[in-house]
Amino acid sequence: MTLKTKAFRFFYKAHIYLGLFVAVHFIFLSISGSILLFKEEVEGSVHETVAVPAEQTSMSYSTLLSDVLKKFPGERPLAVFKDDEHENIVNVRLGMNDSKMFRGARKLMFDSRTGAELNAEAGKSSFMDWMLKLHREFFLGSYGKMYVGFIGLLYFFVMLSGFFIYGNFAKKVAFGEVRIKSPRHWFSDMHRYIGIGVFAWGLIIGATGFFLGISSTLIKVYQYQELKEINQQYKDIHGDNDHAHNASVLDQVIKTSGQALPNAKVDYIAMPDTQFSPPNHFLVVMVGNTPQTERMTQLVVVDAATGTQGEVRELPWYMKITLASEPLHFGNYGGLFLKIVWLGFSIFSLLLPIFGLVIWYKRKKATQVKGVSMETRKLSDSLLFKNRFAIPLVLFVVTAVMIIGAFILGGTFAMASGYILLIPLILTGAVVLRGKRGKS
Repeated sequence: MTLKTKAFRFFYKAHIYLGLFVAVHFIFLSISGSILLFKEEVEGSVHETVAVPAEQTSMSYSTLLSDVLKKFPGERPLAVFKDDEHENIVNVRLGMNDSKMFRGARKLMFDSRTGAELNAEAGKSSFMDWMLKLHREFFLGSYGKMYVGFIGLLYFFVMLSGFFIYGNFAKKVAFGEVRIKSPRHWFSDMHRYIGIGVFAWGLIIGATGFFLGISSTLIKVYQYQELKEINQQYKDIHGDNDHAHNASVLDQVIKTSGQALPNAKVDYIAMPDTQFSPPNHFLVVMVGNTPQTERMTQLVVVDAATGTQGEVRELPWYMKITLASEPLHFGNYGGLFLKIVWLGFSIFSLLLPIFGLVIWYKRKKATQVKGVSMETRKLSDSLLFKNRFAIPLVLFVVTAVMIIGAFILGGTFAMASGYILLIPLILTGAVVLRGKRGKS
């Protein structure tokens, strides 16, 4: 037995048994994920504020946070950051009872133009929250989140093994040829063709789902490694002075961060001496201010006593991947257009575990039947795919629309995902050129 044959048997068996394990999980994840794609549209714009003059500028962050601390005395400011979807919304996190931990923190939301407090819970859907808990953790808390991440990793492997298996069948059958003499053969061929169509998308979903599932663990790794090093570096500066409640220098911190990274903008400010910042120093997360650099993240450490002396640090690679995983996983960085594309891929991928379960069930029954005639195994042109170029043509149209949409939306991040999804088109084109009709 050659090494190639052994590898094929390994991937074939692994694909079957791991696929059966992943199948039921993925059905729930695919359905819940498809619904969550439109979470924002279902809940609507929940942060509507009163109209303000066009010339109205944002109020000082220092003033805003000072007012908040007067309203909630005894609570520790943990973070200040802008809302992802609404430019004029500022979020504030407060540690109750002077806690440094973000878990259980008070969540506040303000209009940056007027300083008016907004209702962070307004418009939220209990149904969507239920779906999110199902999709993210199967209602099992932090352990469930890691379990879902493990399912994502297995799904990634199942897609890879399926691609390896597909290469063996592609040598015998012209692409677009589906056997209709037997329901089991029809389901098998459709399973393979749909699988190759959503292959690249499936790898993205599996990999990003894995990183999101273990994100809490990665954050702990960051805390105990990178953040511990930062804390050691700055722990003795300014002695034991408590600058955690120093809101007056917040505007200067923003200015200093901008000077440290002129081509970036402030995305998130961790206040001094919290779970995610060193003693007596702000930790500012900066992102690029252009569509091409908006997902590039860097850190600036700023002195809390003076608001100066910024030092630029890089996030570790695993944190960068984790931060990029959420928009890629949910397709929520390209507006409604990309969400619809993601929904299409999600629906087609949902057929894979369903067809896989049918194949497994019918295969068990088929093994009990002997002497299958050559006529049964004869390949026939599918009623659905009489033209063997039909599927490549559909993939070409979908991919072309995605790439055009990516250019319209702008941003290297959007275009990169469009080009990644071009992979199935290239692969299927190669299969068409090399395809051979099976022997009758």
